[in-house]
Amino acid sequence: MTKLFGLPVVVAFLAASSSATSLNETELLESRAAAMKKSCIITLPGVGRFNQYVKYDFAKWSKFPLGLSISNYGITADPEDEEHPFDQFYGPKNVVLKRGRPLQLRVPGGQTKSPIQGAEFTTAYDDILFASVRTVAKVSYVPGTCHGFFFYKSDTQETDIEIRTSFPSTLFLTNQKSSPKASASTFDTKSPLDMTSDFHEYRLDWLKGVTKFYVDGKFVGSLKRNVPVQPGKG
Repeated sequence: MTKLFGLPVVVAFLAASSSATSLNETELLESRAAAMKKSCIITLPGVGRFNQYVKYDFAKWSKFPLGLSISNYGITADPEDEEHPFDQFYGPKNVVLKRGRPLQLRVPGGQTKSPIQGAEFTTAYDDILFASVRTVAKVSYVPGTCHGFFFYKSDTQETDIEIRTSFPSTLFLTNQKSSPKASASTFDTKSPLDMTSDFHEYRLDWLKGVTKFYVDGKFVGSLKRNVPVQPGKG
């Protein structure tokens, strides 16, 4: 059985090296470059000030906007990692975007050998430093996948929200370990009861010295250890 992950809307406030205030596909790159010359500040009450605002409503698009990139790469399994025994591959064919429908990220069912197929997309820019991001999504009801919302520079510069469908009542919120000898900072919280049948908002605030997590606008916790300090991509 194919496992589906539906994403209708992503709303982002990003502190990057430049700014975009609209999502017109012909103007996005120009507005980002123009912000290098002209200051553009967005204030988010209770959170902070940012120099970029972007909103993606995937139901309105028939192709990916310039600000996002569909992943197309593989990961070779580590023989010493018992939790991840298979190679992985994230390919464009598993990302389905049709106007008027939610974006779908697919994991084909029945996979038993490497590479395990999955789907992913990221921001097209890798200079994001601090952000407040909301993702509205519906989760697959099929056990065996991990849905993630994250900022990533490297394995020691990452913060994420994970939904593991084999544990349908739990959300896992983590700052990955900041050095090979450190331990990850993590906690879990209850997931929405109907997250596989309805859309919910998952929010991650990555700020200086702290990451904060929200579900449907409700604060569920924060982490102050292993907070990423290097610019990366979402």
